[in-house]
Amino acid sequence: FRWRASSAWFLFILAVVGEEACAVPLVKASLDEAAAASPVSKVSPIILVPGIGGSVMVERRTGMRVWIRFYEATFYFQRFMWGKYNSTTESMEPLPGQPNTIPLLSGFGLDAIRNLDPDVKWPIYDYLVYFDGMIKVLEQQGWVAGQTLFGAPWDFRQSMCWKPTLDMLTDKILNAYNINKRKVSLVTHSMGGLVTKCLLAKRPDIFEQYVETWVSIATPHQGSAGKILLEFLQGYNLGNINVKPEDAKSLSLEAPSVYELLPQENYAWKQPPYTAMNMGGQRLVFAVDSTNATRYLVPLREACRSHSRLLPPDKTEDLEPFNDELLERSRGTRKLVAQAQLPPSVRFYNVYGVNESTPIGLEFGKIKAWSDLSHHKYVPTEGDGDGTVPVESATHHGFPERGTAAVASKHLALVQQKATIDMVLKAVRDT
Repeated sequence: FRWRASSAWFLFILAVVGEEACAVPLVKASLDEAAAASPVSKVSPIILVPGIGGSVMVERRTGMRVWIRFYEATFYFQRFMWGKYNSTTESMEPLPGQPNTIPLLSGFGLDAIRNLDPDVKWPIYDYLVYFDGMIKVLEQQGWVAGQTLFGAPWDFRQSMCWKPTLDMLTDKILNAYNINKRKVSLVTHSMGGLVTKCLLAKRPDIFEQYVETWVSIATPHQGSAGKILLEFLQGYNLGNINVKPEDAKSLSLEAPSVYELLPQENYAWKQPPYTAMNMGGQRLVFAVDSTNATRYLVPLREACRSHSRLLPPDKTEDLEPFNDELLERSRGTRKLVAQAQLPPSVRFYNVYGVNESTPIGLEFGKIKAWSDLSHHKYVPTEGDGDGTVPVESATHHGFPERGTAAVASKHLALVQQKATIDMVLKAVRDT
């Protein structure tokens, strides 16, 4: 078959190179497996929760991996990852005739988060590895997959508060607790921290009864900044460098999770995310402002007003403007997680990235029309962070900290850093 290649996709994790499609059997860590496992109580059970784009996705019926792929990337991305938001079900659903796509569930959830393209080996393995290094260290230290170590992959296109995701994470926590007869430690990366925050807000009793430690790594507690603005304007890669930015944008405009990464509007930013341009002889600046929660959205809404995509397989045109319903829903979920209160019994640790230039604002220069923002060159205004999440967002979480670590690292690589893994080990052993 023919090979196709293009360039970049939408927010927060790294990139990709894959080989042929691989059919992987789905093995769900069930309560039956939990009952069969021998109780292990020497170490605190750990559940690893990945960020947006950080779960290997497969076609439900065959188990064929569709995210992440390198070859035929455009075909598989449009065919399997695109969808349409359904306001009735409050979820992103497959396009008509499109196969259903789910997270890979084998290996007690760990296979989906070890390496984002399992076919890729040295010399570019380090470019694709995700939780694999941390998992190996934990296993060397005595954690056992399916007994004391679990992954919690999720459909990262859906809302961070999507009930099936929260049900899955709840089941993981209860499963680990029932096996070990002791409270669980959660280690989250990026938007996985917001999913966890939503579980805390909606089901605080689960935290109170079954969670003892939470290590938050690179969580955008106050949302993202320049990169999420760019995602709506031009598209930005979440991982697969062979997916066109425009295709990424077409997914993002229908994905509840992407709207939930917009900056918190009721937070008093010291470095407000913004978009700026010269239009009609005036310099216009649209910054996040707690006194005007809608102004920063003007460029996003106007630039996407006439946006459309061609749906596979027959290239039917589908109008796809900025979705104000998803925006309003995201305001509700963002407000919910901002109000989450951590039980005093739960120990919280925060790890965040520093010393990487991180886009805060986007300077577009002179444009003639709003639509120019979808392709016009820009210059980012940068602050400190991990290249994706600003320090300001990663550190303003609202919880009392038992420990914190600023690690010089890029966003995805944070989970691989020795300082991060050392913090995890310290946190789960801290009594």
